[in-house]
This record gives sequence, structure tokens and C-alpha cells, in this order.
Amino acid sequence: MSPSENIEDYAKGWTGLMQLVRNGDSWSGNERNRFFLNGRQGAFHEISHLAGLDQSEDGRGLAIVDWDQDGRLDLWYRNRSAPRLRLMVNKKKSHPSVALKLEGTNCNRDAIGAVVELLPSSQNGRWVQSVKAGDLFLSQSSKWLHFGLGKETQDCTAQVLWPSGTKETFAGIKAGRFHLKQGSGIARQIKSRQKIKLDHTELKRPQHHSNAHILLPARAPFPTLSYRDQAARLFTTSRNPTPKLVILWSGTCSSCEKNLKQVASQVKAIRENQLTILALSADGIDGPTSDLSSTYELIEKTKLPFPWGIIDQESARKLHRFQENLFDRTPEPSVPLAILLDQNHRALAIYRGELSIPTILADLRTMRSSNAIQLYHLAPPMKGTWFTNPLGQREVDRLFPVMR
Repeated sequence: MSPSENIEDYAKGWTGLMQLVRNGDSWSGNERNRFFLNGRQGAFHEISHLAGLDQSEDGRGLAIVDWDQDGRLDLWYRNRSAPRLRLMVNKKKSHPSVALKLEGTNCNRDAIGAVVELLPSSQNGRWVQSVKAGDLFLSQSSKWLHFGLGKETQDCTAQVLWPSGTKETFAGIKAGRFHLKQGSGIARQIKSRQKIKLDHTELKRPQHHSNAHILLPARAPFPTLSYRDQAARLFTTSRNPTPKLVILWSGTCSSCEKNLKQVASQVKAIRENQLTILALSADGIDGPTSDLSSTYELIEKTKLPFPWGIIDQESARKLHRFQENLFDRTPEPSVPLAILLDQNHRALAIYRGELSIPTILADLRTMRSSNAIQLYHLAPPMKGTWFTNPLGQREVDRLFPVMR
């Protein structure tokens, strides 16, 4: 086997794995968050339910931080499944604690690698922690070092071994928050910010909408579809002198009927915007055994004045694979569905559910006058800023090799 064949097999395997994840499977077998209590005798006890931390999400990252600065550590969860981010605020009554923020001068500023030994004046035990740049899986907890004091009430002394190799002692540390700057020898107390009110909120499932209005961030190559017209003549979709709206429908779908009626009623506006319509019925994908009576009845009922046909099974598969390449979670095959194409047979937008021809025409006018950067910024459904640059058209074409 040649190196190129090895690379191709690896790429196919990786693509298959990613598709499983996109379809809802987990990288690691759906790892629920679990919380263990140290029994201090060589055993840990799971108290996830008692602590309120037994959510069913597929956990990934975890960051530990005193978010509300009340002396108790809180948890940020990062999940693969929704909700992607969750803050768990610690409200349990506890003993006082010490939080230390280190600043290096002769070493790295964040004092990564420094080791702190906290010693109470009563000489009753000691606590040791180090400053880390990343802990747990894909996670970075706070760089503040947090020490629970238990029943200890005496002031403490911190002995710091800095990453540069020098040692330094800071005295007069008590319950609260302190800044230790290398070379100063002074533990400077920092006031906690004013109380932050973090109200508990229940997650509500958003109302499901069957409609979708998706502007693509780049012009994606669209597959060539085969269909037969009313006279059983075979045709294929291809480049068009003007943009085209491909509508997938069924004769037994009430929303499809509304869509075709709306298209028939908007003929003037559609033609004024130089938009071509191609309505393809999905009723024929079962092959020769398909019952097409409802297909012809709906065409007769709506008086559709645009070309129409009956798509075949292979073309329906192509359409599904096209969406697999576009979305992390591939939608189930369904109608009604519409795809807006430019004159080069590249997809600009996807519409699911009941159509709004005025909206589609407005999208067409906007995207006709938009360059690649502008298209990129039109795509997100919410406010925000991209932290990446758009791919060039050549790179986009490479993402859809099976569609050509």
C-alpha cells in the first residue's frame, strides 16, 4: 500500500468518526459529570446526586474557580451536548479559606510552577499547592491558590518556592484573599469585589420550529441532481444563466402545497428578480413502485407555472450527503426543503418548512451584491464576531469532493 493510499484510508476513517459524533454519538461513551467525596481513609464516595452535580450532559472540560469571591470554590462545566457551558455556584456553608494570587518578577509573571506551603502559626498541619498552567482535560482553572482552613483560626505563613529557584516567606496571612509579589516579602490583602447576585435559573427547552432560514457562509458546490419531467424525460440540474431555487416537495405534504401555491402567486416578483424555479417531487424515490397520483394532483391543484419533475433515489442521497458536509448534526430527510443556488450551481441558502418568497428574494438581492467576506458575516444566526477568516472558494470546493 502506498503512502497516499494510507493517507486516504486515514482520512476516510476520520471522516466516518466525525460523522458519528455529528449524528449524536460520543467521543468517550457519554461521560456524565460525577462528584466524589474524599473519605480520608483511602476511599472516595460518589455524592453527585446529593451535591446537585449529576447532570446528564456528556462532560468534557471542568474549571475550578471562586467565581463570586465568597471563599468557596465554584465549578464551570464544558459539555459536548447542550447546555455547552454551565456554572455551578457553591452555596454550602463552610469554614474560612485563604486565596493566594502569585506574581513573578524574576520568573514568569503568572508564577507558573511556583510551589506554596501554607503553615498555620499553631503548627497544626500544613497545606501545599502549586500554580499550574492547565489542569484536567482541555481546561484551565483559576491561577489563584485556594486553601480551606478547616477549624484553624490562627494566622498563617506562606513559604513560596518560585520557578526561578528562590525561596521567600510571607507572614501575616489570614482568611481572605492575598497578593504575593516575588521579592516584596509582603502579603498584600485584596478586598473581594462587592457581592454578586447569581440567581438560580431553570433551563427551558426552546420551542421547536420546523422552519429554518440558513444563509451559508460560503458558496458551497451543489450536487448534480437527476430527475424526470412529466413526460418521463431525464434531465439533470446544472449551471444556469440566472440564480435558481430548487424546491423539494411531496404530493402528500400540506406545507408543500402552501409553498407551491405561494410560488404560483409570486410569478411576477420571481421573474423580475431573474430567479429560476425548479420544483422536484420526492415521491418517486422508491422507484417504479412509487405512487405518483398525489404528485400530479398537487401540480394540477396549484397550477405551478414553473418547471417541475420527480427526483430519483440516488439524487436524494446526494442531497442528504450535501447536508452532511454542511452541518454538524445532519437533519433527517424531509420535505419541504428549498436550496437557493447562484448561476455557478453553488448553494447560497437553505430553507426548511414553509417558504417566504419575499424573504428568499430579499436574500437573493443581498447575496448578489455581497463578496466572500460579507457572505461570511451574514451567515451567523446571532450577533457576534468571527475569530477566523473565511475560506477561499478553492478551499471550499475541496470540502465537497463527492458533490462534483
